[in-house]
Amino acid sequence: MFRRLAILALVLVPVLLAAQPASAAWAVSGTGPARGQAVVVPQGATPSATKATPAPTYLPVYTLTWSTAMLPGGRAVTGYQVQRIVWPNTAIARTEAVGAGTCTGTTVNGLPNVFVPANPTAPTQSCTDTNAYALGEVRYIVTPVLSRWVGPTSPPSPVYS
Repeated sequence: MFRRLAILALVLVPVLLAAQPASAAWAVSGTGPARGQAVVVPQGATPSATKATPAPTYLPVYTLTWSTAMLPGGRAVTGYQVQRIVWPNTAIARTEAVGAGTCTGTTVNGLPNVFVPANPTAPTQSCTDTNAYALGEVRYIVTPVLSRWVGPTSPPSPVYS
């Protein structure tokens, strides 16, 4: 009996550890008790960036823009986790939260680094990263957030330097 339990544990533990987190939310409509519909938080759109070097510092400021993530039925997500992938003049990349500019997020419903747009239902969202100037090459990714639910991360933006 013990041997069967040990074999079962050896089979189930890797399967449970490899499971992906759920990405879904509830959208309730209609009348009557206990009626609802499950929806999936959509994947983030690939962000694009423009680079400016404003006076007096002339340090680069990246303005990121991406399409708003909308749920079925037209409801927008409530925020985004904006991150940059950095190649600091090495072959090894690292992913980090944007630490300065308007892309800098706050903790919302226990989720860290959530950028909350001023108009969540606008067709596009935009924010700035003012701290990527000395980091080497950067790419950006956006992850939609709806309350405590997190959608799939966007494909990375093109490389900027």
